Amino acid sequence: MRIMRDLARHLCVTIAIVSVACTPSVESQSSSTTNPSAWSSNESEARVPATTSVVPDKPTRWEHFDALGSYRKATPRTRSQHLQGEHEAEVLTNEAATAYPTLGPSRELPPGSVLVEALYAPNQTEVAMYFAMVKQPTASGSEWQYAVVSKTGMVERRGALALCARCHAEAPHGQVFGRPH
Repeated sequence: MRIMRDLARHLCVTIAIVSVACTPSVESQSSSTTNPSAWSSNESEARVPATTSVVPDKPTRWEHFDALGSYRKATPRTRSQHLQGEHEAEVLTNEAATAYPTLGPSRELPPGSVLVEALYAPNQTEVAMYFAMVKQPTASGSEWQYAVVSKTGMVERRGALALCARCHAEAPHGQVFGRPH
């Protein structure tokens, strides 16, 4: 019985976290609140390409999860800009993303770069969930794929998530927030 309660609680928390993962702008807030498909965009926007979002039909383990232990801690733990600033986070990077967080026009991250924000509830030591960005090569260069990953490594949502893409389109360096070099 306790296991069922814990699973139900985890599911409710995950749904709540995913639903507010990025605080949308006032203009997009009504559409994302009333329309769950706002996570993906089929509309053509000047700064956000038409994209799709994938919610796995069956539980899928994130292919980068087992490597997280070898990723470099790129930022100290601090208040996250995600989840309305209610969580703390630290950013982890793979070897391809060693330039992060010092970025600029001459230091963009290459395809294969993985940035992971490990989110923690305030004053907690256990990760609550992960938000990740993976730079994928494309025929025209590269683009970021976003993922919401549970603390156990299961993909909750992935793709070019529109709420993520809208916010990161405003980032000063290749859709990534960091410090100028």
